[in-house]
Amino acid sequence: MLWQKNYLALGLLGVLLLSVTADNSVHILSKYGQQQVTSTTLKWLPVVHYNPSESKEIVIGGFEIAPDGGEDETFANQAEKPEMKRRPLYVCRAMHSSSVWLAGTQKDKEKRCTVTLHGSVQSYDKYELLENVDGAARITWVRWTKFFQPLLGAVYVDKKMLVARYEADNSDKRDTTKSRYTHYIGTLNSNDNFGSIIYANENREEKFTKSGELLVETEPIRYELSAVKLDWPKKRSIKREPRVLAETTITNTGTEAAQMAEACTYSYNYSVYWGRRHAILNGLNTSITLVNGSTLSNVTWGTRREEIRMDVHNVIVFLEPGTGVNVTLRANYTDMEVPYRATLISHYEDSATTSRVISGTRQEETMFDIMPEFGPVYFLNNYSLVPTTMPPPTTEPTTTTITTMMTTTTKQPQEMSKTTHRHRQMNDESDNDENLIIPPKKTDMSTGMQNDDGGPLSLKNKVEITHGGACGALKSSLLTLAPVLLLILHRIT
Repeated sequence: MLWQKNYLALGLLGVLLLSVTADNSVHILSKYGQQQVTSTTLKWLPVVHYNPSESKEIVIGGFEIAPDGGEDETFANQAEKPEMKRRPLYVCRAMHSSSVWLAGTQKDKEKRCTVTLHGSVQSYDKYELLENVDGAARITWVRWTKFFQPLLGAVYVDKKMLVARYEADNSDKRDTTKSRYTHYIGTLNSNDNFGSIIYANENREEKFTKSGELLVETEPIRYELSAVKLDWPKKRSIKREPRVLAETTITNTGTEAAQMAEACTYSYNYSVYWGRRHAILNGLNTSITLVNGSTLSNVTWGTRREEIRMDVHNVIVFLEPGTGVNVTLRANYTDMEVPYRATLISHYEDSATTSRVISGTRQEETMFDIMPEFGPVYFLNNYSLVPTTMPPPTTEPTTTTITTMMTTTTKQPQEMSKTTHRHRQMNDESDNDENLIIPPKKTDMSTGMQNDDGGPLSLKNKVEITHGGACGALKSSLLTLAPVLLLILHRIT
């Protein structure tokens, strides 16, 4: 049993270490009193995970100004003096005396973070750098004095300390001992009633001041996803289920051949999800515009939008007098993912904007491949099938009459949220525009019908219709009235 206790103790120690070191979140001061919220665009990056060759943006708190040729060189005349070099000073934090996190300075190309507290200036090789993830954070250094409370959006080092800096006084050009640093990076204790910024200068001396600057992050109030480029060739179908949307019988009871119009209405569950990404704040209202200029409905970023949509599919069939045909409207209810690239524009309360290119995956559940399926044409008086050829009377010269049916399928969709949408075909490349979620209205004229392998009464006992879809007929004896009737039908529905 002793070995079990030892293993248990080691496991608990590992969990404790993970709980101490795994949280690299950056917290900022929220607008709700003195509460802290987690930043989505800043994080503390352990120096062991930082590679200068990678495109990571580390927050800069100041610069060290020094001659490019070195500090100890002397020159015979001013012309020989090299240009001044600005060496970045990065914001870092280190655990000081194994008890408290403090903000400090890491010089460019050096692997040590210098911090100070209570007169003890120390440089550590185990520390963390403040990373601006994807360059998405809008951060500024804002003026602070002891007479002001910490500012909204101020960045915390830990639960109490704030990231601060103090500008070096180099205004006196006669002063030959002026600082090589433009700013000193340090820490402000927010719990101190009057507060002091504590920092270490370039001579490793601890200093403090009652005024300076705090690092502040400003969060956006809304997003705009523009120029969305959907990569349709790389789409992936997660689920694909055949559905019966509606069933009906179209008849011509008139005395002349005519096009007969049928309006089939149906409803279905629709959902869309644009995914989540690091460095993007969830819960913000987001407008979406495709690269072709089409505007989609707004979404709440990071959440799935779900709704019940209603749609209409119009079928027009050319029938001889006294005939009819059974029609089944079928579709594929599809859950799919499509990769995309877009420009994300962040809007702020002061009307400022920032933009960057992002990529992600759009997930959508909707109806695809809306197609009518036709049974054989039959006579209304006796339900017998109409032959493809009909012999003329024996008193007439022998001729052959071909009974032809033409179908026109058009779509005039309606949506409960009043957002225009139309269904794509899964094998349709949308006129070579891979971004066309909303394809143009199409009219498909065909002379061949798909049989459902049944007779005139074969629509009985079929698959249950999705959400109670139904069809209503609108008939005309004149071929030229069909477009007008479709327009009237669209206005009514």
